[in-house]
Amino acid sequence: MQTLRFLVGAVIGALFLMAVALMFVLGFGAPPPASVLLLLLMGAGVYFLIERVGYRVTPLSPEDSPEQAREEGMRQFQSSLIRRLALAESVAIIGILLAFIARTVLVFDVGASVTVLLLLVHVWPSERTVDRVVSGLEREGARTGLREMLGFGGTSDGPVTRLG
Repeated sequence: MQTLRFLVGAVIGALFLMAVALMFVLGFGAPPPASVLLLLLMGAGVYFLIERVGYRVTPLSPEDSPEQAREEGMRQFQSSLIRRLALAESVAIIGILLAFIARTVLVFDVGASVTVLLLLVHVWPSERTVDRVVSGLEREGARTGLREMLGFGGTSDGPVTRLG
């Protein structure tokens, strides 16, 4: 879990460092409203795209051994995390392009801010993100033990359910 959080934290830190570097290259200036609007709309679109495809995993078979289920569950969790990270990062990448076109770091700052929000909501390993992946993996009755492996405790007796 620490490694996954370190990965996401490193991406957030890299965005901050890029903003500092771009500040010296591009300087400050009023960002064009169209660029800001485009990045905000793109952020909203990426949010819904992540909701739709970012958590997709293939359900595991209940016949898989516990070891196989754990390994495959972790592999699919990491895959979905990287997919969500890449989608979230796309807003900052477009922000870099638009910042060079507009010649102001503030455009990148908007894109980076949207990306950080997406990373915190959808990518940062939390109980919510783990539950979404585990429920997809355990949909057919398999037991992955993924919640426990990632430090979120509880028992895994099949599909994740919340009672209360």
